[in-house]
Amino acid sequence: MKQWKSLGATTAMLLLMSGAAQADVTGAEVWANWKSSAEGMGQVLTPGSEEQSGDTLVITDLRMSAEATDMTLTGTIDRVEFVDQSDGTVLVTLSDSYAMQISMAPEENVKVNMTMQISQPDISILASGGDGTFLYDFSGPEVQVTVNDVTVNGEPLEMGGKIIVSEVAGSYAVTEGGDMDRIVSEVSAANVTVDIDANEPDGGGTFTLDAEFADLVATSDGNLGMMGAMEELPQLLAAGFKTAGDFRHGAATYAVNFQDGDETFQLRATSDAGLLAVSLDSEAVSYEVGNTGLDVTMSGSEIPLPEITAGFAEFGFGFLMPLAKSDAPQDFGMKVTLAGLSVSDMIWSLADPAGALPHDPATLILDIKGKANWLIDVMDPEAAAMMGDEMPAELHALDLSELKVALVGAELTGSGGFTFDNSNLETFDGLPAPTGSIDLTLVGGNALIDKLVAMGLIPEDQAMGARMMLGLFARPGGGEDTLTSKIEVDGATGAISANGQRLQ
Repeated sequence: MKQWKSLGATTAMLLLMSGAAQADVTGAEVWANWKSSAEGMGQVLTPGSEEQSGDTLVITDLRMSAEATDMTLTGTIDRVEFVDQSDGTVLVTLSDSYAMQISMAPEENVKVNMTMQISQPDISILASGGDGTFLYDFSGPEVQVTVNDVTVNGEPLEMGGKIIVSEVAGSYAVTEGGDMDRIVSEVSAANVTVDIDANEPDGGGTFTLDAEFADLVATSDGNLGMMGAMEELPQLLAAGFKTAGDFRHGAATYAVNFQDGDETFQLRATSDAGLLAVSLDSEAVSYEVGNTGLDVTMSGSEIPLPEITAGFAEFGFGFLMPLAKSDAPQDFGMKVTLAGLSVSDMIWSLADPAGALPHDPATLILDIKGKANWLIDVMDPEAAAMMGDEMPAELHALDLSELKVALVGAELTGSGGFTFDNSNLETFDGLPAPTGSIDLTLVGGNALIDKLVAMGLIPEDQAMGARMMLGLFARPGGGEDTLTSKIEVDGATGAISANGQRLQ
């Protein structure tokens, strides 16, 4: 956690940029805002000198530092100028480049040191503000971060890395609010490239990573104050820390190569667009990641084929989970999307050499929502230990918003929901009693069973048992080879039925 805070604070200061005019500010006020924001995020800014000359405040040898349990970051910018403008804004200029040193101890008896060179020539920075808010708007042709001089326990590691961000633009706003400053940002870039290569110290293995992203847009909104004074996430959340942000990109390419003697691995991937979104506060946490038009090719010594290729029309995963102890039900949910999954004919030839099955793209969609509340503080490990065998939460509702499984010519869909009686833990052996129903529809199930029998994958007697089971739970639907089923549960009596026929 502290590593994230230090890196976040450093990145914020590296990209601290300008703003549209709202009211008159001075260079001294902007410089004071820099220092207070850095302090709140656990960073220390130490100038070599400060000198006011007319309308210009000059800071020389500005040292930046941040410390965590197993990480230290230090860097020095030769010169920073805050120039008061006639319209009440402040023009900020920095040295075109500077170095930052990072020292890490990722595990016991391992110490890693590296140097990063940050280059940001011709960055345009303008600061403005008023009423406790400082605005920073920025633009520039390129920001480049180069990694070099890497050592592990004092031994040089052949490793290099470069990140280039082209046509950078955006805004950054800091609203002072006592212990918790609010920070809102939006950054865009036409293109980002990542190039990393490394060799093992003994020369036995090599690794390379090349990636490129187009049309990046990143936004964030959160209270980031007091980060430097608190080491643990529960403390931060209790103090009012919250953050929300998303990272979106257009077309992207990825390439990974690894080789160590006879052991090899290669991966190539492209996608049309991607998304990463995170939200966190004392009440809940949410996460979402997704890609559209994703195509992947893998090969290597451990893969029993010349190569494996797969493609997704859409890939996504997300969840929402409450964090706070509460007597009232809170929202939760999870969604998984694997839509339009296709694989190469080479893979199909192993599973279906005769081509008996449809090779249409497969789809899996599972969307669950519900209501629940924690009976304990889940951010406190001691509270969970004290619960013993007791339930740490109450489940009040669970809805299957969407279920879709389409594979080899068959498709299963479903939706429905249940409510739960937490005062009745006897009917279902210690679980809250559910009441509700789920509707299911299966299309192409019998045809799939026939094909699996013809392929010799399942014997006829097992196929007959599967059909009998379908007959028990389902009834014919309106279309050809269509079965429907309504599964109902009565929490008061414990009855479970399918299509009106009681099963329990």
